[in-house]
Amino acid sequence: MAAVVVAGLFFGVGLSQGWWLGRAAPPAGPSADPASRAVAVDDDAIDAGVRAALDRTATVVRVAASPRMMRERGQVYQWTARTVDIKARGRAIDLARQLDQHVEPAGAQILEQTPTFIRIGVRRAGLDLITHDIQLIPFAPAARVAILFDDAGGSLEQLDPILALGRAVTVTVLPGLRHSRDVAARAQEAGLEVLLHLPMEPEDSRNALGPGGVTTGMNDVQIAQIVATDLSQVPGAIGLNNHEGSKATADERVMRAVLQAVKSKGLIFVDSVTAPKSVGARLATEMQIRTASRAVFLDNQNQEDAIRAQIKRLILLALERKEVVAIGHATRLTPRVLGEMLVEFDRHDIELVPVSVLVK
Repeated sequence: MAAVVVAGLFFGVGLSQGWWLGRAAPPAGPSADPASRAVAVDDDAIDAGVRAALDRTATVVRVAASPRMMRERGQVYQWTARTVDIKARGRAIDLARQLDQHVEPAGAQILEQTPTFIRIGVRRAGLDLITHDIQLIPFAPAARVAILFDDAGGSLEQLDPILALGRAVTVTVLPGLRHSRDVAARAQEAGLEVLLHLPMEPEDSRNALGPGGVTTGMNDVQIAQIVATDLSQVPGAIGLNNHEGSKATADERVMRAVLQAVKSKGLIFVDSVTAPKSVGARLATEMQIRTASRAVFLDNQNQEDAIRAQIKRLILLALERKEVVAIGHATRLTPRVLGEMLVEFDRHDIELVPVSVLVK
């Protein structure tokens, strides 16, 4: 997370709550030569875009304003520059992506970007009219949470509500589905981490394992081949977590074979802990594989009130433990409820991070 200083076109900020209150009259700018021709900069549209992006990615804490003018080749450009202190939620790349998407329709663009700086403006006739300078200043979050969205790969539309969050969550993709490759690619293009969601044998044989599953009846060579094949169907995956697997994850031989395949490729392992007897995280640590374990399931009950209650539990647990991994599913409901509750994460200074940040 970071605090950010923005120079830009803002028209009023609720300082205590970070709410936008509407347009305030900008200060008078320098007088222009009557012979010069005034050129309009669409302040309203650019400001609306920036505000929309910051509403998704930042909390405003302070604002100040000053006039700007540029005279060039008989034309005069005038606008109001504002500096805004904000707390950014998540990574600079996510903030930049949101800003770019929201200001482009108004004719503005990102003119310059580094890991700690973003410059936005209008490029016209070889001139850069700078409307926003955004400086990211690091600060320490109260806690960090990684949220995995399981069972992706059935359709590209599964990603829409996840991407709409505008936060650094992780997508786990089942192998062998019609859109497994496309979903993995789209998630990575959006800057999200992707894991292989490896199907593993459950205790209840009535639960369909699906394609590419690991069973306790396989030998070590077969398991290695299955894991390699599944990974090839989710290109760019930085590791894997288990889908189902209450039986397989409790079998030390099977888990060693799976984890050996993970280690050979330098990947990470997240234990979904679908059963209390899982040996996955313990073995991964013994084998010096970076690992983490799921602490909260968000949507075992696929009902809005139940999901909301689990997210509240996640927030409390994060404040207690400081680092927590949670798992939900790539449905429309879970991301929507999470989106509605992001304000609670922000109020407690809890940062959503890629799962790779929390593996040890």
